[in-house]
Amino acid sequence: MPSEKLKNETYFGFFDTDKSGKLNQKEYNNARAMMSAENGLLSITLGGKGDMSASAIKWKYQKPVPQVPSTLLYQGALFMVNDSGILISFDPATGNVIKQGRLKGAIDKYFASPVGADGKVYLISQDGTVSVVKASGDWEVLAVNSLGDEVFATPAISDGMIYVRTQSTLYCFAKSN
Repeated sequence: MPSEKLKNETYFGFFDTDKSGKLNQKEYNNARAMMSAENGLLSITLGGKGDMSASAIKWKYQKPVPQVPSTLLYQGALFMVNDSGILISFDPATGNVIKQGRLKGAIDKYFASPVGADGKVYLISQDGTVSVVKASGDWEVLAVNSLGDEVFATPAISDGMIYVRTQSTLYCFAKSN
C-alpha cells in the first residue's frame, strides 16, 4: 500500500479513484492518457466538415498553459496568465507572442480568468492580489492592489461595475463620479 504522503502529496490520490490504494487497469489508462496529453494553446478554423485534424489548425503555442484560467480575447490581443503570475499576450491572428512578463507583486497561483473592461484587463491571483493592465498587446501594469482574502472565482462585469467574490466577501467596484 502507498504511504499516506504518497497518496496525499502526489497525483496518486487523484488517479486512485476507487481509493483502493492500487491503480486498476482503467485508473492506470486514465493516468497514462492524462500525463501524456499535449499541453498548449491553438487556434482553429471554424466551419469545416469531416476530419480536419491538420488542416483546421491555424497556429499552435506549444508551451505550458494554465490549468484553470481561460484566455481572454480583448482589444485585439489574446491574454493568458499562467499558474505563477506570468502574463502573456499574443497576436490572435498569428499566435506570435507580443509580450511576456511577470505581474510584479502578484506572484501566486491563478484560478480566476482574466476579464476585460474599459480598455483594461483585470487579473486576480489566489491570494487576492488584483493587477490592472492596459489592454494592448504591449500591455503595462497600471495598478496592483490586495483584497486581503483568497479569490478563486472569475470577476463578473455588468453595467460598468466589476463584481469580485473572495472567500468571505462579495465586492462591487465602480468608477466614482
